[in-house]
Order: sequence, then C-alpha cells, then structure tokens
Amino acid sequence: MEGSMAVIVGRRDCYMSYVAQRLLEGLKAYPKMCQVSEEFAPKITLMHNIVKILSGDDKTLVAPLFPLVYIGGKLVGGLDWLIAIHVSDELIPMLTVGAIWL
Repeated sequence: MEGSMAVIVGRRDCYMSYVAQRLLEGLKAYPKMCQVSEEFAPKITLMHNIVKILSGDDKTLVAPLFPLVYIGGKLVGGLDWLIAIHVSDELIPMLTVGAIWL
C-alpha cells in the first residue's frame, strides 16, 4: 500500500465495502479496492491477532471487521470507524495528506 492513498480491503461482493468506497469518493478520495476471498479471511484474522499480541494489546483479540480501511498507509478501522471519524470532522484532514485528488 502506498502511503498517500486510501485503500479498502473487503470480502468479495461486500456491500459495506461499497458504502466505504462511496463515502470516500464523495470526498474526492478514490480508494483502491482490494477484495479477499472467504478462504483468506481467517488468515487475515490470525495475522491481525498476532500483531495485537506482539504489540502487547492482547486484551482485544477479535476478528477484524470487513471492510478494513487504510488511509496514508495507516489502519483507520472498519466502516464504523470511518463513519465516526467523518462525523467528528477528522476524516478530511486525514485525506488531505495525499489521498484527495483535487
């Protein structure tokens, strides 16, 4: 993932990925869409939990919710977090570091 772009990782044909894509496109950020198969989703869950354990945050081990949204190379979270940071007016400043096409 390039550091100055928005990326959405989601399951194939997931309407939540489409909602995240439309939200970002409405803000003039055109995310790269990456789809994972149902067989690959458990591997992502395992990798997510390993990262949590290695960082010392093993109290919140859960399966990552899809879609996963990355902005500027950093994990924002799922659609719920994307909407929350948009409502709190934090999303546009995050996007202006290079994800918005003017």
